[in-house]
Amino acid sequence: MDPIEKKSLDFLTELGRVINFMQMYNEKHPTVRDALQKAYRLLEEVLRAQPTLNFGKGEDVLLIQNKQITEKSIVAEKFVKMLGERNMSGVAMHQGASMSELEAFVKLMSSKPDQVVKDGEIIPDLLKNFKKISVKEVKYLMVGEDETLESLTEARKFFNTIFSEEFKNLKGTDALNHIGKALQKIMPKLAEQNFENTGEEMWEFFEKSISTFGGGGIRQTRQGLLTAVKGMDPNVQKSLFGEVIRSPQQLEAVLKKFSKDRKASLLVDEVNKGTELNTALDSLLQSKGEIVQLAEALAKKLGGSADEDKLDKIFSLLQQMESGERIVFRKRGKVVIAEPDKEFEKQYQDLFAKLNFETEVINNGRDLLQKIRIPANRPDIIVMDVKLPGLSGLEVLNALDMEKIRTPVLLCTEMVAMKNAFEVQMYPKIKFLTKPFNYKDFMDNVDELCPKVEEKTVTVGKAGKDGKPAEMSEELKAEMNKAREIQRNLMPAKFPETPGYDLYGFYKPFDQVGGDYYDVFPIGGDHVGILIADVSGHGISGAMVMVMVRSAIRSWTHTTTSPKELLIKVNPVVVRDILPGMFVTVYYAVVNMPEKKVTCACAGHNPAILWRAKTKASAFTQKGGMPLGIMAGKAFENTVKEEVIQFEVGDRLTLFTDGVVETKSPSYEDFGDDRFLNIINKLGFQPSQVFINQIMHAITSFQSTAEQNDDITLVTIRSVK
Repeated sequence: MDPIEKKSLDFLTELGRVINFMQMYNEKHPTVRDALQKAYRLLEEVLRAQPTLNFGKGEDVLLIQNKQITEKSIVAEKFVKMLGERNMSGVAMHQGASMSELEAFVKLMSSKPDQVVKDGEIIPDLLKNFKKISVKEVKYLMVGEDETLESLTEARKFFNTIFSEEFKNLKGTDALNHIGKALQKIMPKLAEQNFENTGEEMWEFFEKSISTFGGGGIRQTRQGLLTAVKGMDPNVQKSLFGEVIRSPQQLEAVLKKFSKDRKASLLVDEVNKGTELNTALDSLLQSKGEIVQLAEALAKKLGGSADEDKLDKIFSLLQQMESGERIVFRKRGKVVIAEPDKEFEKQYQDLFAKLNFETEVINNGRDLLQKIRIPANRPDIIVMDVKLPGLSGLEVLNALDMEKIRTPVLLCTEMVAMKNAFEVQMYPKIKFLTKPFNYKDFMDNVDELCPKVEEKTVTVGKAGKDGKPAEMSEELKAEMNKAREIQRNLMPAKFPETPGYDLYGFYKPFDQVGGDYYDVFPIGGDHVGILIADVSGHGISGAMVMVMVRSAIRSWTHTTTSPKELLIKVNPVVVRDILPGMFVTVYYAVVNMPEKKVTCACAGHNPAILWRAKTKASAFTQKGGMPLGIMAGKAFENTVKEEVIQFEVGDRLTLFTDGVVETKSPSYEDFGDDRFLNIINKLGFQPSQVFINQIMHAITSFQSTAEQNDDITLVTIRSVK
């Protein structure tokens, strides 16, 4: 944002405060006078730098000097709404505007719309004192959320002119009836112009006309469609819809063709009304996979903090509707926590609650042993430190071993040397972690000591007479097809331009629907974000969690080039809305392309691998961080660290999921970190697509006849200039 835009927004912020004060107090109140004077000083400062300040209303966006403001701003959104309520496309403030004129404008904006608008226009007497401030007549701009007026194609400028001229004095039903006639009138002119993509532009003109004149909700939009189509020539219908509309079913198909942004606006309107959304989604979605784009558009519209509750409500609804497997996560079991440090004790309780365990705290070693000696009291897992009052952790282990009690133990301590203690080495079912530990390592150890159990209400048929499993039920097949479609839509259809870099990604699901996800997206003009993630679950439940994560991430990517800051913004949404017993590991890298700088952050995921062209050697980047969806606040934020890597020509960064290194051979040997690093060292100089293809060839050769046991996802970027 340039300095003038910033100053203009500062003025608009102060103007909004004055309008609020004018609505609460009389015009002579000191609070109103002080705010008015401050706003006027800011206006004078802007007008000293330029002769005129223009605020305009695009398609639900604010325009300053005919340039769209893309930054999320509650002030801008409110001002755009106020302009729309008064049928104003904008306002121009010229050098020499007096404070009395500004005060008159504030009165105009602080009054109720029905007090200042008559027959669709501002009452003329209210404008008689304006000399250096001009209120523009209503004008409908064909401007989308990611466009400025200057960026419009010639076809869109043509349609914008038609919009302004053909509908100048029309509103509501009259305007809807006129849509078909206007299109019929301009189609011959359109044919003469030789514009590109005229079909797309004409559809957008139609869609925005319906939205502008038909109202915001689904019911109103459906009625607007019916009104417009009734007065439309059959030839126009064929040009727009490919057929003549003769049935309600065909009309519903037209509604489903609306853009994802328009559908998102309709859904937001339904949320604001508090209406039931299940039928709304059925009316809007052409396919289940489209829910990915719809959720992304919703996140973009509701990404501000003021709308978090609405965003949460929508994500929760999408999950409830689309969790077709209807997985019920029963309690995984019981854990006893023996931890003298209160901070770690609280973290364990929060972690295990999120992982769907029942927890009990017994911080005295002697009491712990007495409880576990009774078979009915034994938990599924014990998490304890070595340092315990009564009996030490080592003494507890020794007693359990002597009495042949085999309860799994996760021993977490700062005393690194204890890993080699006789009691630890002899205990048959134990995992050792050094504090402070990596949260992914912690949860991997918990999963190994106490595997997850998922209970599905949708099941395949019983085994047949030959003993082989029966085929999937039709219901489950439908759910899995739905999940596959959602999963396909999650992956990037194409990569953004990355001049000077060679980028490629690969994804192979473990079963019909996996839990991995990767994404690549531009951030401004010179940064690109690369993200890889793994949800702790498969099937449609995992796919819907990824929809939520992807949408939340994409709603904030434009706000920061700091991976840590982005993860901190996204995590609270995931914590609130993730399904029970699930979490998401993430590795996120932002490449500053001109400066060849890569900033990375890890949230419980496998660290990426950096290959240096000069040394032809590779190494893991910084590991750590807590996965998304477990705990919010400082408990999460303090675990996320950033690492900055300076690229040289030929250097490569490779992001991957654990399915790569955990691929097993027929003899159950892991592919492993060392084998992976060695292959990268040999192939690092190759073009990125060849690099990944040859890695996958090595993995499948190693796997041979063994079954794939997890998703495999790889994304790599290499500096080539």
